[in-house]
Amino acid sequence: AARAGAQAPVPPEAPRPPGAGIAIGALGWAAGDVERAELPQKSSWRRLVAGDKLRTGDTFRTSEDATARLDFPWMTVTLGASTLLTIPSSTVLSTVLEQGRAEFAGPGRDIVKIRVGDGEVRGGGRLVLRRSVGRTSATALEGAFRVRFAGRTVEIKGGQGTVVMDGRPPEAPTPLPAAPRGLQPGKDPVYVRAGQPVELRWTAGGPSHRVEILALRTDEVLLAREVGAPPLRVEIPGLGTYRWRVSTRDARGLESPPSADGLICSVDK
Repeated sequence: AARAGAQAPVPPEAPRPPGAGIAIGALGWAAGDVERAELPQKSSWRRLVAGDKLRTGDTFRTSEDATARLDFPWMTVTLGASTLLTIPSSTVLSTVLEQGRAEFAGPGRDIVKIRVGDGEVRGGGRLVLRRSVGRTSATALEGAFRVRFAGRTVEIKGGQGTVVMDGRPPEAPTPLPAAPRGLQPGKDPVYVRAGQPVELRWTAGGPSHRVEILALRTDEVLLAREVGAPPLRVEIPGLGTYRWRVSTRDARGLESPPSADGLICSVDK
């Protein structure tokens, strides 16, 4: 018989998969599918859910229209749609953006080293990297970052960006595009019935845009869409009041800072 007042035993942690690395973070949020290549061969993929541990050696991919937030003690990484990112099994901790869009946010002077293409990025603040065939675009929203490719280093600060073509050094820092304006709905929230799409409008500032739906009191991106010209019709993920914002992306892949917030209230009737 159990002794009176004895505490229930703590269940042991599930054993690591064969060849799995060291746990260094967790999946904080996912809208759409985010998968991890299963070790050690990485020949199959498993869908992750919020709370799953992230380990050195992991490779992640997101589905079309997916958004996923990876939480580490020193930074967060928000993955966009159709993105592929790896945490190598190495003594020097780094991440490798192989394709797609990733936003890195960390308060320190130097967040983890980011490898992309044939170069690397180091720094602290908020950084958006986009990787497409033959080109890397780096957008510094806050802080400062050093972008090193082909033996040359360029520093970009908040409000600046640079573009790198494979095999070439980074271009000189350039100001980011202006944030879009004229959001509808804006500061006065629009009410929409749950399950029904809401139409979002703004003044177009470039050839393409990124629209984000966020929680009211946090910066969690619950839903994101890459679109061309407005408007965008989108279904809100649940009941309650949400913020939305939009960024412009120019032809080279540099993003503007996000716009001011608009408000949406999703109700059941």
